[in-house]
Amino acid sequence: MLYEVRFRCNHVHTMALTGQVEERTRKIAQYNQMLCPECRAQYTTSHIREIPRFRAFAVPANLMP
Repeated sequence: MLYEVRFRCNHVHTMALTGQVEERTRKIAQYNQMLCPECRAQYTTSHIREIPRFRAFAVPANLMP
């Protein structure tokens, strides 16, 4: 069945939910606590930490075998 689900960010999506009534209401309650897929992708890209780059370094001659 098709349901209109409101996410935490107040975006509404029409979703096909299956299963028994209890399972569908549980899924709707779960989606109410989540960000919609677009907002989640935007949040993820804005909060990715840049990976530090390793600097090349020279090994001192006295440590070389």
